[in-house]
Amino acid sequence: MMTNLSAQAPAIGGGEFRVGRVLTRSLAVLLRSFPKYLIFGIVMAVPNFFSVLHYGTVSVESQSVSVTNQAGIGYLLLGMVLFALVQSTMIQGAFQDIRGQSFDLGTSVRRGLRRFIPVLGTSICATIALIVGFILLVVPGFIVLTMLLVAVPVCVVEAVGPFQSLGRSRALTKGHRWQIFAIYIVPLVVLGIGSFILQAVGAAIAGITGAAVASFLVVAVMTPYQALVAIVAYHDLRAVKEGLDIEQLAAVFD
Repeated sequence: MMTNLSAQAPAIGGGEFRVGRVLTRSLAVLLRSFPKYLIFGIVMAVPNFFSVLHYGTVSVESQSVSVTNQAGIGYLLLGMVLFALVQSTMIQGAFQDIRGQSFDLGTSVRRGLRRFIPVLGTSICATIALIVGFILLVVPGFIVLTMLLVAVPVCVVEAVGPFQSLGRSRALTKGHRWQIFAIYIVPLVVLGIGSFILQAVGAAIAGITGAAVASFLVVAVMTPYQALVAIVAYHDLRAVKEGLDIEQLAAVFD
């Protein structure tokens, strides 16, 4: 049932950009090659694991156990940069999955790493923009998040520099910001709820070590999905706005 993902592609040129379609197809892509994407997720989950292990605290009340992570901004920045870099190594594989074809893990990683420096620059610039947005107010921060959701896929697929990637992401998301916000927030909410519940269970069983392991497992599963959501959103935005199909987009990797 999941081998013909390309048949689910949006109408080319003038079609609608739909939140549900992006989220469900991203899930289908994740499940189609889950063991491979889990490897990406494990890498992305490492900063969070050590953050909880080193800075987390466990609070035990009469009927509940809660975990608080007091890690500094360094872990947050490391996690954001690592997420972008690993996401770039997923793109070739994700495009192959959208085409309904299997992908080689090593090839996908190598294709993404070819853009290591531009992706790193894009991630740093996007992170700075996000920090500035949230310092100003929460709302501008979320606006920046929606504008820059597809900056890394732009950087890898279109082979442009950091500033061009940010500008191109802003242009692609224009007119669809509320949908992009929903696409961003849904996996984040699921990740937050899952982490909260499983960390509490892990902490009740094995203290802060159990909480760190539980958090690691949740993040390892959910962050590849978050990354895929941005990749699929990029594909759909270009399909709707520019009339490109998956074969044309994936040709850059052939």
